[in-house]
Amino acid sequence: MAWCAAASTQDCKWEYLYIPQGVFERVSAPTIEELARSCAPALQDLLHEETEAEKFPLFVEASKQEDKAPAAAAFVDDAVLAGFPPRYRKAVEDAVALFQFMKNKQNMNFAAAFNPLLGSVDEAARGLMLKRLLPLLPATVPDQKAWFEPYLNNVDRRAVQFYQNTAQNLKRTLVFKNGHSPLGLLRSCLDFAMNDGAKLGGVFESVVKVFKVKGALDLLDKVAKLNDFRNTYVAHQSKELNDPALAESQLKAWIHGLKAISEAAS
Repeated sequence: MAWCAAASTQDCKWEYLYIPQGVFERVSAPTIEELARSCAPALQDLLHEETEAEKFPLFVEASKQEDKAPAAAAFVDDAVLAGFPPRYRKAVEDAVALFQFMKNKQNMNFAAAFNPLLGSVDEAARGLMLKRLLPLLPATVPDQKAWFEPYLNNVDRRAVQFYQNTAQNLKRTLVFKNGHSPLGLLRSCLDFAMNDGAKLGGVFESVVKVFKVKGALDLLDKVAKLNDFRNTYVAHQSKELNDPALAESQLKAWIHGLKAISEAAS
């Protein structure tokens, strides 16, 4: 990946594609792009393992000697774990095992325990948006361009930039499959559908159509809390997460939040 970054130019971009045997045997992707998306979580897991090995070598060595599943089963109900696909369950088990390792240590920042879940939460959020909005995406490029340009004539000028940024991020997510902060974008979609009365047309009209449904308020509450916690303690770390009780309660909330998002996308 470092070589790809160094070799890429403005005219030619290199990317590393990691294809595990198991993933290759399971998927039937017709294009290299879809195969790359299917394999992306495995690459993130590999990178995460390297990062944790550098940060917590004793934990990594100890985890080789013990089964992480029982720790996760004691942390959340079996019924919750059983509903996860294997890659999400592994992320949950890694997060719980790391938290259990850290909780009896002194002066620990528990933000690291949430790192294994970041990729899975974003993947589930992206999957939910793709499932609900892709069927409504116009077929031609001119129609897509108009779809992603909100009608802003009667909008408070202070909100114009927010709507434009949201529309562009939705375009990157749905058309180019490289939108940023999927969890935050999902929160914006749910919040707009449930709480924003602006008549913007285009993609925003579709957002209301597919997200203003039964159970959306509960999902919005879960997604908003996950996103706020991530931005405060995990991604930007404007506050240190030193309280093990808070970390434990939030880790459980993240696991249930991941389950809610993934089930909504299934």
